[in-house]
This record gives sequence, structure tokens and C-alpha cells, in this order.
Amino acid sequence: MNIYKLISGRIKAKLQTVPELKSVVGTKLWDSVIVEVPKNRDFGDLATNVAMVLARELKKNPREIATSLLPYLAEIDGIDGASIAGPGFININLNKSLWEQLIDEILRHPETYGDTDIGAGQKVNVEFLSANPTGPVHIGHARGAILGDVLARLLKKNGYDVTKEYYINDYGHQVEVLARSVYWRYQELFGLHQGESLPSGSYPGDYLIPVAADIRATDGDKWLTASDDEYIPYFKAFAANAMMEMIKSSLRKMGIEFDVFTSERELVESKLVEHTIDFMKQQGLLYMGTLPKPLGEAEEDWVPTEQLLFRSTQFGDDSDRVIARENGETTYFASDIAYHLNKYKRGFTKQIDVWGADHGGYVKRIKAALGAVTDNKAELDVVLCQIVNLEKDGKPFKMSKRAGNFVMIEDVLEEIDADVLRLFMVIKSADTQMTFDLQKAKEQSKDNPVYYIQYAYARANSVLNKYNSLYPGQLESVLQNRYDYSSVTDSESILVKMLSDYPKIIESAGKNKAPNLLTKYLEELASTFHSLWAPHSGVKLIDESDLDTTNNHMLLVMALKNVIANGLKTLGCSFKEVM
Repeated sequence: MNIYKLISGRIKAKLQTVPELKSVVGTKLWDSVIVEVPKNRDFGDLATNVAMVLARELKKNPREIATSLLPYLAEIDGIDGASIAGPGFININLNKSLWEQLIDEILRHPETYGDTDIGAGQKVNVEFLSANPTGPVHIGHARGAILGDVLARLLKKNGYDVTKEYYINDYGHQVEVLARSVYWRYQELFGLHQGESLPSGSYPGDYLIPVAADIRATDGDKWLTASDDEYIPYFKAFAANAMMEMIKSSLRKMGIEFDVFTSERELVESKLVEHTIDFMKQQGLLYMGTLPKPLGEAEEDWVPTEQLLFRSTQFGDDSDRVIARENGETTYFASDIAYHLNKYKRGFTKQIDVWGADHGGYVKRIKAALGAVTDNKAELDVVLCQIVNLEKDGKPFKMSKRAGNFVMIEDVLEEIDADVLRLFMVIKSADTQMTFDLQKAKEQSKDNPVYYIQYAYARANSVLNKYNSLYPGQLESVLQNRYDYSSVTDSESILVKMLSDYPKIIESAGKNKAPNLLTKYLEELASTFHSLWAPHSGVKLIDESDLDTTNNHMLLVMALKNVIANGLKTLGCSFKEVM
């Protein structure tokens, strides 16, 4: 139950019945009327600007309008009172029965509390990570991978039918380099290349040695004297498959599972890219032409070439884009168009891609292309993710020899658990650069948000355990009671109202594709509970001289525990009973 959405709807509906306001209902002016939670909750539970917005249209003083509306607001079920503030804002207080209903819902429906139906079952494809299958998952991938996974979880919580997809870039030059790198390691296992360094441009790191060893175990020296045309196709497929298994293993350790894996090579070999280009030609979207000289390139170095171009500028891009080069070779962009069109044909009119920030310049062209080939029936959102700088004790975390020139996820997970990694990777907005210090992530203090949130859950659990030890078997019967809001302290009231914020946080985090809104909320919720626990709060959660109040406190503590567990689960994190 989203209390604020419920009462806001009732307020807007009631205001539409006021004779004096009927002339503006349904106009653009009416759309400016807002009912929202005030920044300072001391002013009330909700506030509306209706009198301020309509003053000029009605030719009346805002406070006069506000005064005339108070009787109507008093008739609304759930409102306990309203008052006028400042030049004409109306502050509204909600009835205690709503807060009691809220705690009851959290206790009765802990798994689904916060769920919304804004997605209405619409299919949405979330494609993320999609690292080239040329090496293991490293820390540079972690932020985008975890962000995509949490976005998918948030969208499910908001009522969407979500598919998580990984696009395997297993076609083109980089996979051939992988095949040659593995082949070099394969030859090395037979005593070749003694004292030699890997050829320039090869993939370094020891992680390819086991792949080469598997090929030797399967085929012996079969490929030792093979020509490029003979060994490259086999080594491409074998190595790419081995890398994908390594990648999937790393993802599972981070708590990430994909629903669909789509191979670029299969798209090309199935002629899907070719068919997409034919379709675009038929629609008049392509033409043979020459692009202008790139900025910064010297005139004498520039050779104009006629290529197959997409009329991207007609759809909002800055330049037309190459689909096939002068030799007929299709570009990665062509494959990408075919892939996104393929997703649309699979029923995904709503698509979300999570990319690294360095791909920002690619957004306009792919949006333009998808709009063109689907007649604007497909919607694509691209979430750009900034890089992560990894440190330990304030110094760069060293590279791993087995990985070559990057830090593998396994190296990081030897230092911290997956929950810590996941929560830290979504604690800031995706477009914000961040430094992740492994040592700070291990700290057990309020400066470590992961520990602080999980400790609040464990602390709530310890309160309930203490109650169970004092009153064995009574907690189940207490759960049948209704929470009593009539005599709560200010500290308790703040906590209750924070719990009521959870549904709108879930909705906002999903709509804005901003998991950091949820992590921030959980951090603030944990802080509020820790403050309630403190001696200066004036609240004694378990008071053996007042069992009724103690039982009421247990309902609130259980509700808090449920919401923290719900939030951590949405983030893909666990919750610890004891810390």
C-alpha cells in the first residue's frame, strides 16, 4: 500500500468536485496541481499547492482559496486535518488508522510490500554486461553487471515482465585474436615458443593456458601443424565457449543469472544481419555515399570512400552512419541494428541497455536506427555507467598475473563477499565516477553502508530474540494484534513514516533506473532504527513493566526487519540474522 499515492488520488478526485474549480479541471493548469510529501515532515504528511496554482485563474488570494477548500479536504477518508501555511500552501495530516493499516500490511505481506503495478505486465528486455568472450569478468565489468541485474529486479517489483539478456560479441576481429592467442598457448604446451613473448596484440594472462590444455587433452597434437583456415574456426568456437563458461561462473558468484544469451555470430550466420540490411534498403533508409572528412584529420590523409550509409540524421543523429564498408564488410553497427530489431520481433517494445560511459557517443545512432526499423514502435533506454577505480588502503589494487592487465572478480571476492560488492556498486548514481576501497568495504562501522544496513536487520532480529527468551511462544500471538499508533513517540512515528516511503522509493528507483535511491533509503532507514535503539531516543523497546507497549514495539521491529529484508532482496543481497 502506497499511502501517499492513495490519499493523493483521493485529494485530487475530491478537488475535482469543488464547483469553483470545475472550470480548470482537465486543463494544463490543473496538471500543475501537486500533492506530495513535504521536504520537512514537521509541516504535515502531505502538502498541496492547489491554491497557489489556481490563484491567478480564479482571481483570488491563495489563502482565500485554501480556506474555502479545507471543508472538502476534511471529508476525505484518511485525512485527520489540514492547515494553511505561508502564502497559501495546504498541509495535510493523515489519520492514525492509515499508519496502523500500513504496519499490518508489512507484517502480512512482507515479500510483496512495495510492489507496484505500473509495468502492467509489459515485456521489457534488460541487456547488460555483454562483455566480449575474450577473457574473464573483471572489476571494470562489475558495476554495469550489478547495475543491470538490480534494474531488472526493480522493474519486476514494479510489475514488468523482465528478461535479462547477454549479447555475446563472438563475431569479428577480437574473437580471431582470441583464437590465435589460445593457439599460441596450445603450441607452447608442446614445447614451442621457448623463451618467446606472446605476439603483439595477443590476449595476455595465464587464463588461456587451461583452455589450450583442454584442447590438447581432447585433440592431442591434431592442430599443431594446421593452417590458419583449419584451426581458427575451431579455436574460435572452443575458446569463446570456454570464456563464456568462465564468465557465467564469475557472474553466479556475484548473484547474477541471465535468462537469455544471444550470439552475434549466430545472428550473422543465420543471415539476420543481411536480411535487416535488405529490409532497410527496401524502406529507403540506406544509400551509397561518402561521409564528410572527420574533424581533426588532415586533408592529405583523408581518402573519401563510397560506403553503404544509414540516413541516421533523419532520425535525430548527428551524422549518417556506415552500415557496410567499401569492400562490402558489414560494421558492428549493422549487427547491433539487427540484434535490437530481433529483440523487437521477439515482443520487446521496451528495451533497456546498460553500457559503459565510453559508449555514450553511440546512443543517438542506435536509438535512431531502432526507431527507423520499427516505425518508432520500440522504445530504447540506454543507461550509461561510469568507471570504478579500485583501491585497497588508498592505493590502487594490483593486477592479477593470471588475468593479464586487469583485476578479476574472483580476486575481489577473495577480499569481500558478494553482498558488499553488489551494494557498493549501486550506492551512487550510475553517471557518477566512484572509487571503491576494499579495505573500507570491510569496516564494521556506520561509515560502511553495507555493514550499517545489514547490522540494522541483525539488530532487529536480536531484539525479537530477546523478546522470545523473555516470553517464549508469545511472538506468534502478538502478530495477530493490530499495531496501535495512538500513543507512539515522535521517534517511533518517524520510523513508521519512513517505512511508508518504501513503495514510492521502489517506484521512483524503477522509473528513473536509479538503484541508488533504494540504497540511500535503506541507509537512512537503518540510521533511524539505530537512533531509536540509542538510550537518548526515550524509547525502551522491551519494557518488562509494560507488556502492551512492548508488544506494540515488537510489531514495529518486525515491520522494519521485513522492509530491510525486502530491500536487500531487491538489491540481490542477503540479510544476516546475527552480526
